[in-house]
Amino acid sequence: MTPTGAARIDAGGFGPWLEAMRAVLRGERDADVPCGTCVGCCVSSYPIPLRPGDEVARNEVPEQWLIGPTPPGANWLMGFREDGSCPFLAAGNCSIYANRPQTCRDYDCRIYAAAGLLPDGNRPVIAERVGAWEFTFSTSQERNAAAAVRRAAQFIRGNQELFPPAMRAGAATAIAVLAVKSHELFLSVEPASGNEELVRKVIEAVRSFDAA
Repeated sequence: MTPTGAARIDAGGFGPWLEAMRAVLRGERDADVPCGTCVGCCVSSYPIPLRPGDEVARNEVPEQWLIGPTPPGANWLMGFREDGSCPFLAAGNCSIYANRPQTCRDYDCRIYAAAGLLPDGNRPVIAERVGAWEFTFSTSQERNAAAAVRRAAQFIRGNQELFPPAMRAGAATAIAVLAVKSHELFLSVEPASGNEELVRKVIEAVRSFDAA
């Protein structure tokens, strides 16, 4: 995913990252991403769900950038400027960083690199960053876990039609999240396309993860 000779960027140890990412997905912590000067997620035309806890962001976002909600109880969405940038991005920085939406706190583009995927849509800044990330491995267990996450992602993408629509198993972000949640099933399994029993186990593993 990275052009020959392009600089690699240290993504950190895979084991600690995976543990931390699973904690993020459980809502136990915010993502801690070594972004440096990269603002790819802030300039890539992402509509951001505003959850009930995002009260400060909801109150401060200009009305022109609010979308929805449509069904009762649904989240509002924060739109983006014509150039694809977040309305809170100013001089290369988030103007409400301390009160940024939870979706922004959860976002970690290393999850694409871990799953061997690129984000959907035309998002070249993020795609370049994803291609540059390079994890390190201190044990064979970490390498096995990394391989399992990729196997899970490949399996989920290849069998997306067998998953419930709510799991959005055709979207890159959803695939990567499902893979991280269910990767333990693939530590010693070489999945076969069309394996409905394995799909069922993935769904159960994801639901158990979410329930915990």
